Amino acid sequence: MSEEKNKKISKKFWIIAISLCCAFTIILITGISSAHAKASKIVKKEMDGGSILLKYVGNTSGLTINAATPTSDLVAIQNESAESYFDFSIKTVLNKANTIEYEISIKKNRNLSTINDDDIKVYLEKEVDGTYEKVFGPNKFEGIKRDTKLGTKKSNMILYKNKKEKNGTDNYRLRIWMSDGCLMPSGSYSVDVEINGKAK
Repeated sequence: MSEEKNKKISKKFWIIAISLCCAFTIILITGISSAHAKASKIVKKEMDGGSILLKYVGNTSGLTINAATPTSDLVAIQNESAESYFDFSIKTVLNKANTIEYEISIKKNRNLSTINDDDIKVYLEKEVDGTYEKVFGPNKFEGIKRDTKLGTKKSNMILYKNKKEKNGTDNYRLRIWMSDGCLMPSGSYSVDVEINGKAK
């Protein structure tokens, strides 16, 4: 086979290889973008004079820990693994209202929880200037005894209250873990984030 023919075959090979790589990259990017778009969820609550929107990424509006083991507060708070926290945002839109008050609570999913409430620690952070800062906890899970004026139901646990006087978005990070004082070797626990508020 002549050297010229070898060069032609080699050139054709690289053209095909590069074309396939480009096609694969485009398909991969498109697939990731589509999956991300589908994963974004928004829960909107309308009220007189305004609205609040809870936004999160994923299939559930909360956090579930499986095969959890006793963990110290310091270790749990610094844990950066994706399954150790739940990020969400709350957008407030004022139309005719001057203010919107909202409260963030969590509701226990009893079907997915084997750890006792007293052995669960709850911690909430809020993003301030690009970093997350503590706004609640770590405290054990404890549900309220009666419904609140803003609409949070009995047995939910209130984590944070906020009052907004202009449109904006607040970003939060929820963490739960098994207390290091728990006598169980392992277990699971699941909570859903809920948002309730009123416009004035």
